[in-house]
Amino acid sequence: MIIRTALAVSAFALLGACAGAPKAEMVDFAPLERLSDAMTPDLLMSRGYYDQAALAYRSALANNPEDHPARFGLAEAQRLGGKLDAAATEYTKLSENPQWNGRAMEGLGRIALNKGDRAGALDKFSIVVAQDPTAWHSWLAIAQLNDIDKQWAKADEAYALALASSKEPANVYNNHGVSMMARGEPAVAAELFRNALAADPKLTRAATNLDMAVAATGQAASLDSGNGDARERARKLNNYGYVAALQGRDEDAKRYYEAAVKEHPSFYALAFNNLKTLQTAEESKVEPAKKK
Repeated sequence: MIIRTALAVSAFALLGACAGAPKAEMVDFAPLERLSDAMTPDLLMSRGYYDQAALAYRSALANNPEDHPARFGLAEAQRLGGKLDAAATEYTKLSENPQWNGRAMEGLGRIALNKGDRAGALDKFSIVVAQDPTAWHSWLAIAQLNDIDKQWAKADEAYALALASSKEPANVYNNHGVSMMARGEPAVAAELFRNALAADPKLTRAATNLDMAVAATGQAASLDSGNGDARERARKLNNYGYVAALQGRDEDAKRYYEAAVKEHPSFYALAFNNLKTLQTAEESKVEPAKKK
């Protein structure tokens, strides 16, 4: 029996946007930037300097303890920097102000998710949408929580409400597609991933998810070399091979992996590694002849 988890899956698991943690995006390396006094706390936050941003927000609060935007910024910087208990303290203080209660509850909900407290998270996000039915981040989190519990009807309702108010519909479509894949509906998922890409053609995780959804429907990709982008074609062929391997179609998987390597051998080492892993797993199934 082939051990499927041995395949190189890290780049090809279905990818959604988690409400409880910052998104992990692939970025190019750049020279380290020298921090300057001219950098505002918001700019520090946007560039991932959470500790420095927290210091700047603390300084603002020292001058004015009623600076609610600064307190919210401090809580966000602490949460994104992994200081969850400190962030919860600041969100709780902020929640006492009616105008900031919703954003504070959303922050507390994300902390609950980070800690694995699904019931607590659902409670906080439900408070948010009760106050503001257009709080699409909370609706998206509620949808994902219902997905975990396989409460599909509730999840669909929450996805619809998130989409109705979202300024980032691509993320909502993508996560709903992941949900449909979990339910065994790859054709429906593929359409949602296409909607995500129509809304944001640069959402690469939706493109990867679409490859897997289409492959899961059993539709075959042409193995003949095309005239398009060889790198993009190699990626698709590798993803088709991965899904075929998961479905136990080892010969199909090998053909896809081999085609991916042929299409872009200098770049697509991952397909080659997947192929070698598959071959090694197959060889392990052959038992040596027993001695008489």
